Amino acid sequence: MTVGVDAPSPKPQHMTLPRAARLASVIFLAVLPVLTIFVLFASALDSDSVAIDFWQFYRAAETILHGDTPYLPAGEPLTAWGGPYPYPPLPALLAIPFTALSLQTAGLVVMAMLVVVALAIPFVLDVRDWRCYVILLVWPPVVSAIQTGNVTLWFGLAAALAWRYRDRLVPVAASIGITLAAKFFLWPLVVWLAFTRRIWTAVATCLVGAAVLLLSWAVIGFAGFVDYPELLRKLEHTVGGDSYTAYIVGLDLGLPSTAARALWVSIGLAILAATVILARRGDERTAFVVAIAASLALTPIVWLHYFALMLVVVALAQPRLGLLWFVPFGMFLTPGSGQPTPFQTSWTLFVALLTFVLAIRATRAAFSAAEREPDIPLAPRPA
Repeated sequence: MTVGVDAPSPKPQHMTLPRAARLASVIFLAVLPVLTIFVLFASALDSDSVAIDFWQFYRAAETILHGDTPYLPAGEPLTAWGGPYPYPPLPALLAIPFTALSLQTAGLVVMAMLVVVALAIPFVLDVRDWRCYVILLVWPPVVSAIQTGNVTLWFGLAAALAWRYRDRLVPVAASIGITLAAKFFLWPLVVWLAFTRRIWTAVATCLVGAAVLLLSWAVIGFAGFVDYPELLRKLEHTVGGDSYTAYIVGLDLGLPSTAARALWVSIGLAILAATVILARRGDERTAFVVAIAASLALTPIVWLHYFALMLVVVALAQPRLGLLWFVPFGMFLTPGSGQPTPFQTSWTLFVALLTFVLAIRATRAAFSAAEREPDIPLAPRPA
């Protein structure tokens, strides 16, 4: 008689510490964006600040529907926050469909749309690392751009589309041209187009911007058209001190206003000159990154949400999760508005500068590698 021997029972599988840590990190990253967006929407509702910058578009749209002008009469001062409406007519006209909803409901819809737009920017730029999409939703500038409901993330998407379809005239002229009609902000990208030998695209972009601007103003009978430059001057005078610019840093250092303004303009023009030099040398990716830096540097009013444009820069420089994706977290110390202290202004600009420097270092390294190895593509081909 043969006596059977029981097979040894399998040892219980214990989760190792590294495996548990990886699982915990995945769960954390999966929960983090959901929690952030939930808290963002809940706090906006609780504080009655849903898409607060969108309010001026909404109210201007209502004013236009009533046949009135959204602009203050010439000579009247703006409010402390720069209202009632300091933009060209296009954003107000685009907000007209939202007036079918209540202001709060429209604001919630706009915030939800901006979450999608924020996620679309790296997708357009071929970022496929899901962790990047989690991290970006927690960036302070992106959170600010969503909560305030302004146009910054739309501009970021336009810049991303301009890069992806940079060799196609119509998509680039349409995307950047429309932004110029809404806000004269991304104009250094026209310089980038011109010096990367896309002259006709640059010309078409300017023509689209001018045509859309004039058509949108024609819709409201050119009300406020002549006085608009004066409105911009009053806007800078009213809210320019609540800003993150080299001009404010100069004032904080005790420079006279003229000297501080000269410092600000000199830095901006130097960055724009760097765009031209890099573009002429054939490093169009780095030149594009520097052109976005020039857009921020040459703008007289910069608030926290403006730095959401760094999403385009980081996605171009590092399409997989790395150190660069974490640098903008330094802006947790940055208030969205409200007269930042000299330290807060300097710190915010330092974080932005560090982000751009690291991004430029990455794009320059890729360009140098491509020069040594011509078969290495600098960027994915436009779809």
